[in-house]
Amino acid sequence: MNVTGTKRKGPSVGGPRLGPNPISFAAFSQYIRHPTGQMPPFTIKVTSDADLADIYAFLQSLPQPPKVESIPALK
Repeated sequence: MNVTGTKRKGPSVGGPRLGPNPISFAAFSQYIRHPTGQMPPFTIKVTSDADLADIYAFLQSLPQPPKVESIPALK
């Protein structure tokens, strides 16, 4: 389910939508470096800015999921 830009799985799990159509690179970087919740921060010592840019580019390359209407089992 997509609720105000977040992917939700279960009643209390959520975070920024990372792909496809991810959040902006600035927001992505901020979230990775200074996350909220239980995720540990990935400092520059752990993940370089170049690695973050590569991860972000990969997320941008993900195809859109099929429309719900096009999935026969969900009709």
